[in-house]
Amino acid sequence: MTENTEIGKPCEQYDLMLQDWELIITLLGGTRAMRDAGEKYLPREAAEGLSAYSARLNRSVLFNGYRDTIQKLCNKPFSKSIIINNLPEELLYLFDDVDGCGKTFETLSKELLEDLINYGKAHIFVDHSTIPVDIENPNKVLTKAEEEELGLRVYLNRISPINLIGWQTNKSIMSRTIDLTQIRIHQEIYESNSEYKQEKVVYILVYSPNYYAIYKKSIVDGKEVYNLVIEGNFSFGYIPLITIYANQIDVLTSESPLLDLAWLNLAHWQSSSDQKNILRFSRFGLLFGRGLPKDMVEKGSIEIGPNKAILTSDPNADLHYVESTGGGIDAGRKDVEAIELQMEAVGQQPLVKTIPISTATGQRIDESRNVSLLQSWVRNLERGLKQTLELACEWRKIVPIEEIFVDIFDDFSASIENDVDKNLLISLRSAGEITRRTLLEELNRRNLFNPNFSVDDELEQLEEEGAKELERYMKQLPEKESETESEEV
Repeated sequence: MTENTEIGKPCEQYDLMLQDWELIITLLGGTRAMRDAGEKYLPREAAEGLSAYSARLNRSVLFNGYRDTIQKLCNKPFSKSIIINNLPEELLYLFDDVDGCGKTFETLSKELLEDLINYGKAHIFVDHSTIPVDIENPNKVLTKAEEEELGLRVYLNRISPINLIGWQTNKSIMSRTIDLTQIRIHQEIYESNSEYKQEKVVYILVYSPNYYAIYKKSIVDGKEVYNLVIEGNFSFGYIPLITIYANQIDVLTSESPLLDLAWLNLAHWQSSSDQKNILRFSRFGLLFGRGLPKDMVEKGSIEIGPNKAILTSDPNADLHYVESTGGGIDAGRKDVEAIELQMEAVGQQPLVKTIPISTATGQRIDESRNVSLLQSWVRNLERGLKQTLELACEWRKIVPIEEIFVDIFDDFSASIENDVDKNLLISLRSAGEITRRTLLEELNRRNLFNPNFSVDDELEQLEEEGAKELERYMKQLPEKESETESEEV
């Protein structure tokens, strides 16, 4: 059995990205993960004892503004269903099951957008069922009926950027094209090791254009060793990995678009921990005494409570509580609030910060047309999903009759300030500056109606109601007035 001790080591580019990703991964894990990180993200003060630090750490609770922002940004494009046109009938199963485990295409798309925002990139690996080889006739081509009987299909697998630990390309200084020659994927699976127990097993999957191999991790004499368990020919001819970028640095390398927000969240974690700590001490007054009897001082304890008296003959004796003035508490509160405002501002940038977009030919930038950062990420995701479905067709040797089209809702810019500008729209309608249809269309675009709302149906119903109201009004008029009204009409 072939052994390898290097195959599980990430490449240098991965290690550089991981330095920033570690904070993001920990924040996504919530309060428990931040506490587990301990002094890495919440330093212990020089004179702070271990027990005091542990108490402070376990009282600290994470205000997870980073994770909340990611969820809100990812929900906006998927407030409406994703649209796919011209997908060949043979691949329609991908709508409801992309990976053979029941994950829908829309769920996959949302996961990829989360990766884009968290790590600056997302990966889809387009795989295929193992095609059996007829030993007697190795060149035999299966019929469509035989393929269906064997359940042959494509699989769209999301590869987390955290798990793509290594890659190689043939990129050179003089080369203008870049071919991916190898990727390594870290994969963890729980496998049964007895009737009632499971253990986590680590595998490394290696793909090259014409070859694949799977290695299993084991520990031998305290060292990580990877044993080859499966290998074979990879028939596709190249590595079917689609990478989508939000903030590309180089080939398969990226930077998190919201890294600044992550650092602010860390600052909030540390400042709020200090704030809770100072509140703990300020809520309890410090008992101060002077001129007390000698035996009482030597014992080091004073009984305080009802029916207790402290007597001394010293006229200058004093016993009282000393409390904090609250200046430090107020300063700490203001610091925490200021960080929260900064986090809110940075979290809004993907919605309000705009960039110029490429023209239809993609050969130049159109400075006159801008989209928000989130819209640009959604468009990159659309292109990546389109390439993925084209790759699926290639696996199955299907030629689409028409070009495949993927559309994800990205008109959410209209809803950013809907509470503010909806009143403006109503005022414009009241002043006769816009039509009723325009008002309804704009309010619908801001998601103020339910998803089944139809502007045309609403206008038709309004006309019917108007006609009925007029008819009811005419019936209520005296006969002579009604005739006069009819003549005037």
